[in-house]
Amino acid sequence: MQRDNSDKKRNPFFVMTKNDEAKPLVSLVVPIYNEGEHILANLQTILKSAQTQWYDLELIAVDDGSRDESQKQISMAATHDKRIRLISFTRNFGKEAAIQAGLADARGAVAVILDSDLQHPPELIPRMISIWRQGILIVEARKQDRRNECLTNRLYAKLFYSVFQYFSGFDINGQSDFKLIDRKVIDTYLSLPEKVRFFRGLVHWTSYPSIQIYFLVPQRVGGTSRWSRIKLLRYAINNITNFSSAPLQIVSIIGFLTLIIGTLFGAISLFQKINGHSIDGFTTVILLLVIIGGAILMGLGIIGHYIARLYDEVKARPAYIIK
Repeated sequence: MQRDNSDKKRNPFFVMTKNDEAKPLVSLVVPIYNEGEHILANLQTILKSAQTQWYDLELIAVDDGSRDESQKQISMAATHDKRIRLISFTRNFGKEAAIQAGLADARGAVAVILDSDLQHPPELIPRMISIWRQGILIVEARKQDRRNECLTNRLYAKLFYSVFQYFSGFDINGQSDFKLIDRKVIDTYLSLPEKVRFFRGLVHWTSYPSIQIYFLVPQRVGGTSRWSRIKLLRYAINNITNFSSAPLQIVSIIGFLTLIIGTLFGAISLFQKINGHSIDGFTTVILLLVIIGGAILMGLGIIGHYIARLYDEVKARPAYIIK
């Protein structure tokens, strides 16, 4: 991605050096939640690993309503390193909101989103930026394998990606939030009107030129995952329904299958009645009530979920509030 020097001088996303050379500014967006014990060392590691001679860095640390010393530690780091800026939420709004806030505040020609626990290797950033210089607008870092995760998490991830691809048509298997995105992609992402977002899915949806690189997930530096099984399930359901209305069609399918089963039971009962055979009607009625009642409640649940999503969007509350 080569630009004319005169254009670079006028471009707010490039920084002029003492030698009158234009260097691109790279924004590092790092969502943080309750990482106070190790955040100082981790931020220093990220900046040290990402820095090279031909571009400048800024690091936007987004404190997602941490209840520990994270905000204090980040503020301390920012006083010693002017490349670090802190955004602090009034409460926990979630990682998606933190990414959105970081991108909205990013001043760079390109942004890299990565986790603060170093499971997204920051030493890959120079390579990602080198690929970006060749004109690729999105560099996606994919997990090469999930050997460090337990069997339950691997199966859960595989199920989610399979269901997501089936309903949305997008294959994001193995992708993570560890991405490099060009300013054009940033502006497009921020212009999207929805409040509830799925960063990985939306970046893939934009269909800008992209390339994938692979990495092995290192051990987490500090703490444990804040994602419980219930949170992951809710996150998965929201992301699937964000990109597809196909689950609504399941209601029609369930209704059709229930009609077939009811018709079959009715035909059997009528045939036995005509032939003078007595049947245990109580068992049949209970079975039909369970089938029909379950189908109705499941259909109402799916419809209710989409209505709730509409309700959240119509309220138009901000995705986050900064202190």
